[in-house]
Amino acid sequence: MPIVVGIDFKRVGKLCYFDPGEFKLKVHDAVLVEGERGPEFGVVQHTARAVPDSEIVAPLKRVVRYATEDDFAKRERNERRQAEAYVLCQQKIRELDLPMKLIESEWSFESDQVTFHFVAEGRIDFRQLVREIAGVLHMRVQMHQVGARDHAKVIPGIGPCGRPTCCSTFLREFQPVSIKMAKGQNLSLNPSKFSGLCGKLMCCLRYELEPEETKTPGLPQVGMVVMTPMGPAKVEEVNAIQQMLTVQLETQAFVEVRLKDVGEVPGCVDHTEGDCAGCASAAAASCTPPTPSGPSLPMMA
Repeated sequence: MPIVVGIDFKRVGKLCYFDPGEFKLKVHDAVLVEGERGPEFGVVQHTARAVPDSEIVAPLKRVVRYATEDDFAKRERNERRQAEAYVLCQQKIRELDLPMKLIESEWSFESDQVTFHFVAEGRIDFRQLVREIAGVLHMRVQMHQVGARDHAKVIPGIGPCGRPTCCSTFLREFQPVSIKMAKGQNLSLNPSKFSGLCGKLMCCLRYELEPEETKTPGLPQVGMVVMTPMGPAKVEEVNAIQQMLTVQLETQAFVEVRLKDVGEVPGCVDHTEGDCAGCASAAAASCTPPTPSGPSLPMMA
């Protein structure tokens, strides 16, 4: 596995890997790296470490040198030009009456290219816009259409939780989020309840999902029959975070019990649907459930 450092080029931007060479880089060190169109100014976010080849975008480019005072001054000039280019593009969009919303501009370190990111409902013919901007700036101009999530990442806001949105503070890359994740957490299936500022499903729906390889062995599933201190019961809801179960007793009452206080009923998955309809009752002596003091499920701390 190659030894690389993680470097980003803008706030909470995508992390890119580079060969550190002989440099002993620390977090927050400013460096110049090999870019597609020449040197690029970046900041170290991860120190040297080994990563799998599958995470490397070939060819692996290298760190050129530490950033100097002149590089910092050049970066500041580029940021001022970047802001001026943004205003220019906004003006041209209004003049051409294009149905698009500009969200940000990026000025290359060598001042040979400016990239504009925008959102729009459909495809936009921006060829005239590019020609007019290039005629004023005398440099290469690129337009990139992005989605609603990228829009929310650029323009910070406050989420339903009352905190700044994850994508604008620490989330560098978006991961797929599905309605199945909400169902797995027993959330109300009302999209308005778990949609973010971007109108898409909130990224935090992924946070409480356990990877398959880290799931607790023997964790009861909804529909299983378990033995509780109050007798056999059917699992209706599992709260893995609080280690609690909501179960339905034979009396049809719903109660909450601690996961460590239950045991699995042997010989039956669901006594209301299996062959032993009276499982765990006095009439089914051949299917003896464990006692609460000796649960067959692993004890939870």
